Amino acid sequence: MKFWETEVDINARKVLVIPNITNSQNIEKDSFVDVIYNHILGLKEYGSYHWHIILPQPVKKLNLDNVKQHILPFTGDMIKMRTYPPDMNRLLETLEYDSIYSHLPDWPQVGRYKNSFDTKIIGYCHWWEMKTCNAEDRKNKWRWMPIELLGVSQMETCFLNTQEQKDRVLAEAKMWFNDEFVSNLDKILTVWNLGIEKSKIIEAPTKKEKIIVFNHRAAAYKGYPKFIELMKEYRERRQDFKVWVPQLDGKPDASWIDNTKVAKHDYYKKLQNCTVGIQMRQTNYGWSVAATDCMMNGTPMIFQESECYKEIDPNGLFFKFKKDLFEMLDKLLDDEGYRTEQSVRSIDRANELSLNDKKMFEVLSKKL
Repeated sequence: MKFWETEVDINARKVLVIPNITNSQNIEKDSFVDVIYNHILGLKEYGSYHWHIILPQPVKKLNLDNVKQHILPFTGDMIKMRTYPPDMNRLLETLEYDSIYSHLPDWPQVGRYKNSFDTKIIGYCHWWEMKTCNAEDRKNKWRWMPIELLGVSQMETCFLNTQEQKDRVLAEAKMWFNDEFVSNLDKILTVWNLGIEKSKIIEAPTKKEKIIVFNHRAAAYKGYPKFIELMKEYRERRQDFKVWVPQLDGKPDASWIDNTKVAKHDYYKKLQNCTVGIQMRQTNYGWSVAATDCMMNGTPMIFQESECYKEIDPNGLFFKFKKDLFEMLDKLLDDEGYRTEQSVRSIDRANELSLNDKKMFEVLSKKL
């Protein structure tokens, strides 16, 4: 029997969750689902919570004792998520909740969902529609950034993943809002550098194959076109390596590009066999889970220079020019001692990052 069908803990905090679904075709792998699942489990040691989560379809992963899923017909399209679903107000009239945890500041009407003037609104923004990244998606008719910022302004706290991202958001806010508004945003926006589950970090590096992995979406905003251009040029220098792009759809245009798709457990195992991962600069300046996936599996990551990546690994491998990238790749592919040294260092940094979430769960518990 589910928790919601039994007696409810009257002392538990009841939280309404506004979602941000961008992968409705495979909702079990949606990034929001992963985040809220980790937050629900992580907060258990800080108190008792009941979660009301609004979703477009049931999610098996969220079949938890203290979670009630409320199904409403809304799209999981990344852009169309910006409009609130039908029947939202009617649903909320039937629910009791003490605070709101909104993962979509793009719904500025979230203030209307308060049960009282004292209802707290805590936010978490997965995607900022900054000018650096918005124009790459042709589905966007116009920039939603000012609406997003209006949503954030109603929150007590809104988490985001890097300091560089926060700095850029504040800089763009000045295009539309006065100094007082921007100053208030500065107080609301709170950096949450993501953590790594300790149990998933390997103890020591395994034997490597000459594989360079790009374990991000094969999309422009992830830097894939530039990455593959660099790899084609690097193939003119040497041909004894392969490139694995697990999220590339269709048939690769070269025999040395592998886009084999595997289950999550096998994905980690395959990462452990790769020599190195490459992280191109992202236009949203956010955290890279793909990078930490590599690091926790003993695969060093080479980052294209960006301040947000130094928050992930301040002592990591960074390149500005392609000659520097190619020299780093040569050394990792040819020098086993250096490769092992970098693998061990990546695992050590992953263990340091594993402390992040525990620290931030304590912060979130006090907010909610």
